[in-house]
Amino acid sequence: MKKLLLLLLVTMLGMSSVNAQRYLTPQFTAVTKTRVVYGTNYTVLAVPVVGRTLRQPLQADLYVPEGDTATKRPVVIYLITGNFLPRVTRTAASGALKDSAAVEIATRMAKMGYVALVCEYRLGWNPVSQIQEVRVNTLINAAYRGIQDARTAIRYMKSKAADYKIDTSKIILWGQGTGGYISLAAAGLDSYQKAYTTTKPVGKFFGSNGLPMVIEQSQGFYINGDVEGKILGRVPPGVTGPPPAGDTLNLPNHVEFGSKFQMCVNMGGAIGDSSWIDKNTPPIVSFQTPYDLFAPYGSAVLTVPVSPTVALPIVEVQGAQAVAERVDQLGLNKGFDKLKAASDPYKTLQTSRNGGKYLSGLLPMYGDTITDSSPWEFFDQNDTLTKYAKIGNPRISAAKARLYIDSIITFVAPRACVALQLPCASLVSTTEELLTAENTKLVVAPNPAQKYVAFESDVYNPIQSIDVFDLSGRSVFQARNIKNHFYQMDRGSLPNGLYIAKVKFEGGILTKKIVLEQQ
Repeated sequence: MKKLLLLLLVTMLGMSSVNAQRYLTPQFTAVTKTRVVYGTNYTVLAVPVVGRTLRQPLQADLYVPEGDTATKRPVVIYLITGNFLPRVTRTAASGALKDSAAVEIATRMAKMGYVALVCEYRLGWNPVSQIQEVRVNTLINAAYRGIQDARTAIRYMKSKAADYKIDTSKIILWGQGTGGYISLAAAGLDSYQKAYTTTKPVGKFFGSNGLPMVIEQSQGFYINGDVEGKILGRVPPGVTGPPPAGDTLNLPNHVEFGSKFQMCVNMGGAIGDSSWIDKNTPPIVSFQTPYDLFAPYGSAVLTVPVSPTVALPIVEVQGAQAVAERVDQLGLNKGFDKLKAASDPYKTLQTSRNGGKYLSGLLPMYGDTITDSSPWEFFDQNDTLTKYAKIGNPRISAAKARLYIDSIITFVAPRACVALQLPCASLVSTTEELLTAENTKLVVAPNPAQKYVAFESDVYNPIQSIDVFDLSGRSVFQARNIKNHFYQMDRGSLPNGLYIAKVKFEGGILTKKIVLEQQ
């Protein structure tokens, strides 16, 4: 029975259409937004003025669906754009927690059942130095701080798991523009050594003095701190500055929690070096215009405009196409292949827009003009900086941007169901064998049950996991990494009724009906 398509729940009981499923379409009509501080750290932004780093709160907006009773919700951590500089400095409308694209996407994801956290992060670098090495050095250090802050946000959410009613094993790190650079780097840069072991080209993050531009520690003294931001970093003795010796460069936050996340989404960003992506990298989804002027689509030198006619080169980076090629080469997105055609409407478009080459995690997007590199953006018309956004995106409007965001959400949602192992089973086809009770010797008893349901299989065919769904297709119970031929499920507070248990074995899946009756 190999290659048999397993249509979970829908074919068995004629359950509701996928169009009404949580995590795929809106389930809630209203969202509560709350300003929170997810940590504090030291910024270099004020160094040119006051000569030292200053401590700042790291702020974020938390989006929660109103009226949701679920207690284990997946999380989106959304990193805004901004080129590591304040909006006024850049004369740009983007770069704030109130950015319309960030608000729109976070609100939509919350209405679908997620908890979303839209984050700022530390700013500061020198894009206008006449010395290219200075531009490269200050940018890679800004990105390193951004990675530390992103992981601080992840740990903050894990520290608030009970308060925010979230599942800490189901986290998406989603970045827009500069935030995309951070999310990609956080997905790949899981060790400090990778920061200086680059391939395109080799050694690009070393200075002319032969030292790495980012230094985790030297002679036992931590300078920039580690890639997770868990270690205090300070300017070492002997440095005259600015910033002066002893100044703080990284302040640890929430160090008792881990920084792992399960999916990366990149909108218009690139990665410092594609070699950072390896077998430990989570699935990656990217959106980018192939003619993006601010982030290479393939592998090319990043340039930063410093005037309407002048752009200064920084360093070679790899954009969405190069990232997607590396991801598919490593098979990181192979779970997306299980999506049924009806759940993956952009597959043909992905191929045609990418010159006939299909890349599982990439959806190329075209704006109106060659300068329209962020067609999903729109801004308050009363914001004095909106006029600058219109230069690159002349037809900018909420209606236009929301059409692009429609496509982004439609592309992300089913892939998130796969990457986060959410209960969106009817979206997915699988080549796993459809097992029978005879194959596994599975016995479920008592059934009907009052307090407990026991699952017992052949001793040579241990149970791997159990997922239980109610008749609406909602996941009500999960047990992972069982790896035993016996498992006893406590019904807890589950109401009386009929349920479907999906029992996974190494060789495939078996579904069983369960009836819970009055205790």
